[in-house]
Amino acid sequence: MFKLKKRLHILPVLAMVTVLAFSAVPVTGGAAGSDAEPTATLEIVSSYPYTTKTKVKVNLRASRSVRSELLKHIPAGAEITVNSVSQKSGWANVTYGKYTGYLKSEYIVLKEVKKIKVTPTPTPVPTLSPEEDAGGYQILQKNDSGAAVKALQEALIELGYLKGTADGKFGAGTEKAVKAFQEKNDYPVTGIMDANIQAFLYTGSPKSASGDKTNVRTLSPVEGVSMKKGNKGSQVTALQERLKELGYYKDAPTGTYDTNTIGAVRSFQKKNGLKADGTAGEETQKAIYSADAITADATPTPKVTEEPTPTPTVAVPEESLKDGAKGADVKTLQKRLKDLGYFKHTVDGKFGRDTTNALKEFQADHGLEADGVAGKATYEVLFSENAMKKGTTPTPVPTETPNPEDEEDAVAWPKLTKDSTGDNVAQLQEALIELGYLSGKADGTYGEKTVTAVKNFQKANGLTADGTAGEETQKVLYGGNAKAASAAAKATATPKATATPTPTPEPTVLKTGSKGSEVKELQNKLIKLGYLTGKADGVYGTKTAEAVAAFQKASKLTADGVAGEKTLSKLNSASATAGSTTTTAASTSSAKSSSSGAQYANWYDKIKAIARKYPYVTITDIGTGISWQGHIISLGAHADYEPVTANDTAKLLKAFGGNTWTPRAVYVKFSDGSVYIGSTHSMPHDVYHIKDNNFNGHSCIHFPRTQEQVSAIGPYATKHQETIDAAWGASQKTK
Repeated sequence: MFKLKKRLHILPVLAMVTVLAFSAVPVTGGAAGSDAEPTATLEIVSSYPYTTKTKVKVNLRASRSVRSELLKHIPAGAEITVNSVSQKSGWANVTYGKYTGYLKSEYIVLKEVKKIKVTPTPTPVPTLSPEEDAGGYQILQKNDSGAAVKALQEALIELGYLKGTADGKFGAGTEKAVKAFQEKNDYPVTGIMDANIQAFLYTGSPKSASGDKTNVRTLSPVEGVSMKKGNKGSQVTALQERLKELGYYKDAPTGTYDTNTIGAVRSFQKKNGLKADGTAGEETQKAIYSADAITADATPTPKVTEEPTPTPTVAVPEESLKDGAKGADVKTLQKRLKDLGYFKHTVDGKFGRDTTNALKEFQADHGLEADGVAGKATYEVLFSENAMKKGTTPTPVPTETPNPEDEEDAVAWPKLTKDSTGDNVAQLQEALIELGYLSGKADGTYGEKTVTAVKNFQKANGLTADGTAGEETQKVLYGGNAKAASAAAKATATPKATATPTPTPEPTVLKTGSKGSEVKELQNKLIKLGYLTGKADGVYGTKTAEAVAAFQKASKLTADGVAGEKTLSKLNSASATAGSTTTTAASTSSAKSSSSGAQYANWYDKIKAIARKYPYVTITDIGTGISWQGHIISLGAHADYEPVTANDTAKLLKAFGGNTWTPRAVYVKFSDGSVYIGSTHSMPHDVYHIKDNNFNGHSCIHFPRTQEQVSAIGPYATKHQETIDAAWGASQKTK
């Protein structure tokens, strides 16, 4: 009875308590047995819900009655969310954990709800791109709605501040998420998203709910913002729907700017005379939504090709120029780039960041190595009539097959001439050495010996013998069917050789991928000497290469696994060294044992150099244990390779269950015996050379890279890295 009377006594007082509280007049009140304490000036908030604490231990009820169901005992000082307060009844609707119910408002620290217009003072925002500056945003706050609110919600969901789906309505949940975002990123906690905070959200590096700095993929609502790989949002959905309407996009809209979207945009750009880069910039978007947009099945009106720029009548610089250079030659370079529309700044003769970026863009547009260094190869194009102005439509790409690895995967055939330098030259030299046209080491410099070797290769393979390694020459060289050098050709290519050519040509150099009776004869001899087991099948695979390498090592020859003149001569001699049981076992080890010594190493720091030297590899799928042989044809941010035979393709597809871009972890064994963990996919795409392997394209092998390197490449590289790391972690647990 006492308790009931006390509760009844409280009710008539409550209205007075509330009035006094809002008048900032000290009052007393609390739960039974609590000490009276003065009420301080109430904190002002803009709306419900708001977060506060209980003053004392209190009961949470299912309805506004002390006789209703007891939901939860809430301890004193507990954090709760106040959804509403009734001054008339004295009850507050609150949420505590997973429970929502009612309790007396006098037992909690109340706040005054007062709708106010807040003008926040934002934290300085990082430098923004011109198309995404703060001027394009509208202020967003509670009760707003529309596309801008939906984009905001999508970004907050991506960062982990908001749950559920984006409905485009700025309600209490969105406001709460905005406040959490502001607090985490050191902005005034107002619940209002002004222009500067939105610009930071979409184009800066905001902290996620977990505290990690990141970049949101959700597109900002600014009109005309460029859409690139990985972007998400309703604008992407609208773009996909329009491309589908025009016949370029075949799938259901996903709202994500993915591989299929890139392919569709590229196809549209090509058909409509735009630069086919797969990025939906402002110009591309205007064309896509234009009433004049050319549909996929339409025949476009031939576009008048822009006349080549006149050959400049200036003295072309003789020395290479790069960042940090100064002087008249730099001015000449800058002026030419400015004439072509690439350089937008003052011609000052100082080679800095702006000049580097302009030069890189020019090089990329003209199929040159975009290294930002002005050398001979760049000068030959830049100061010629073939140099095209920025924005001129390039020669159409021969295939429109979407590629999830985007520009990273494109395989080019750069023209290599005397005095050219770099990785492409080194790769060319290694191929010439392997075929017997060049001796010594691949130093990456296209000198007289390389010119002579290329000429001899061209003569032997029915090509124009001009000593220049153009596209046709490289296609034949890397195609798998290139003719090796005869003794006569090698004597010409290597002037120091003293051997006199015999009338009868020497046998063709045998290597991984070779087939026929000569390979079968080689295998029989290796079996007889104890370096190889099984039957001779006439196919030069990895086991044969390993057996040859073992024989070469025992015979004190270069152990490269390639059966050239010296190796075949030694093998056919009466003094051929027999192999031991240990050697035989090593050459025929199973995929499991050959993979047990796999290493985790960085592609750029270590593996890339090995791949350049030993392009033939054995790839073993870690999940199934299935192995196949591959030939690496290009080295960039990863390795491009082809299955060597149709049988290798069959094994690859068996491991993957068909053609797919989804990566799987693999062990990659090079012909020097080293094994590294990596990942690959089974989708053939773009350039290929082997025509009879049932794989019309090439695949890619990704090896470990740093997070910075992976992020610079893009989401698809990240997926490969995650695949590698997961497999590596699992292998470490089983040790």
